[in-house]
Amino acid sequence: MLLGAESEGVREVQEAKVQAEALLKETRERMAREAETRIQAARKKASAVLENARAAADEEARSVTEQGKSERERMERRFREIAGGVVDSLVQEAVETLLGKRGGPS
Repeated sequence: MLLGAESEGVREVQEAKVQAEALLKETRERMAREAETRIQAARKKASAVLENARAAADEEARSVTEQGKSERERMERRFREIAGGVVDSLVQEAVETLLGKRGGPS
């Protein structure tokens, strides 16, 4: 009877070990799946953040380009507005200087 009880005990210990190993394996696999799910979620979030940053950078670049274009056009308009007067003034000064050096009427 003791031998039967001992072999029953050995068998139960073996079954318990097999069940424990199976439970441990299942737990590890579940944890690995959960970790992979979290990693995938983090990748998606990082990708979305990166895409938003790219879109914001593109918008900022477009805005800066537009501002530069507007400033250049404003400067060109202003130059066209005053260039003629500046040239006329320079010509007038040159004429007055030449006339003054030639001993024209005082």
